[in-house]
Amino acid sequence: MLLDGVAVAFALSGATVAAVLGKLLVGLVLAGLAVGFVLRLKNRKAKLASPANEATVPFTGIARFAAGAVSVAEVALLVEAANLPVRFNQDGFHMGHWYLVLLALAAAYLLQLPLFSRLLSRQRPPGAA
Repeated sequence: MLLDGVAVAFALSGATVAAVLGKLLVGLVLAGLAVGFVLRLKNRKAKLASPANEATVPFTGIARFAAGAVSVAEVALLVEAANLPVRFNQDGFHMGHWYLVLLALAAAYLLQLPLFSRLLSRQRPPGAA
């Protein structure tokens, strides 16, 4: 009888331990991401303080259009892949989901605009206007 009680307690504590370890692991991953983000910001500030070797590339209209189109496509794919309810007739719809979509769209656009600007400026011949 005592052995059965110990076995049940051990089985129940196993699930608790697994849940605690899972949360600890998620916390460690999020802490690692936060440290990486802080280090990235620190390096960016140091890079901005030093004189740049490269001239900045202006954002052209085609770069803005390409970044916008790719950002819309990426966010649309993410919304559909995550099954985020953004339509009024979907179950679980909430207007707050649109804030997430707009935030993701702005972040994707702002991150991809310099990339497309650099890519498209390299493709032009040196004498082209």
